[in-house]
Amino acid sequence: MTRILIAGGTGFVGRHLISFLLKQGYALSILSRKALPPANNIMYYQWNIEEGYIDPKAFEGVDTIINLTGANIGERRWTPKRKQMLIDSRVKSINLLYKYVSENAFPVQTLISSSAVGYYGATTGDAIYTESDPPGNDFLSSICIQWENAAQQFQQLGTRVIILRKGVIIGPDGGFFGKMAPLARRGINPALGSGKQYIPWMDIGDLVRLYGFMLEHTDLSGIFNAVSTQHLTMNDMANRVLQQFGKRKRTPNVPAFVIRLLFGEMSVIMLCGSRVSNEKIRNAGFRFIPEVQV
Repeated sequence: MTRILIAGGTGFVGRHLISFLLKQGYALSILSRKALPPANNIMYYQWNIEEGYIDPKAFEGVDTIINLTGANIGERRWTPKRKQMLIDSRVKSINLLYKYVSENAFPVQTLISSSAVGYYGATTGDAIYTESDPPGNDFLSSICIQWENAAQQFQQLGTRVIILRKGVIIGPDGGFFGKMAPLARRGINPALGSGKQYIPWMDIGDLVRLYGFMLEHTDLSGIFNAVSTQHLTMNDMANRVLQQFGKRKRTPNVPAFVIRLLFGEMSVIMLCGSRVSNEKIRNAGFRFIPEVQV
């Protein structure tokens, strides 16, 4: 039985991915801050990024690492301290994994790590970004560059490295939908700014299937955009979420200046967004669930 080590598995994506992988017959080892008892083909092992510690037993029998670590980019304003924390939560975790694997010669064959479409920068325009496009020149792109560079270290060990540049992840029990739902449920328009900014997105069901696809297709490596084929704007997304609750848009979009006053520099993730291509994963053979629409 293939055993996968998952770092950062307690969030929205992690919960769904763990459930999916167990159903696919994988055995899982999960890195956790707390000591937890094993259950249902899951073993838990402690780690502490700040102290630079991982229980070495976590790597026993593991040939694949899936890295999901990273503090929530939109949780609070980007003070200098918060910015550094957002970087450290992504980069230090991968560096620590690399340190243990390289120093102990653990036979890890595959690393699937996370990044984000923020790599292309917080812009709104006509471009459709592909994996070959250069990074932007703002804070979001800076995070992603450092994030991806940390993961690429594993190539030095002969490890197959896959990096998924994710859009916003949508599911009925969390993700971006969960943020919009409380207002939409009350008939309040959750759209922000002009509403013309694109929101590259992916359904949680398709995302976990993409992880499974990458595990099965060992010939694939490199960087892949993890986004839906549908290019939706903020207005599109808001209307569709309202429709989920049988509501119609009766209030105007929240003005951009209000968002900037409330969130400062962090407002760019709400007010800016361009289209991102998924052609590379489709050309590799991945098929989206046809009935999944926002």
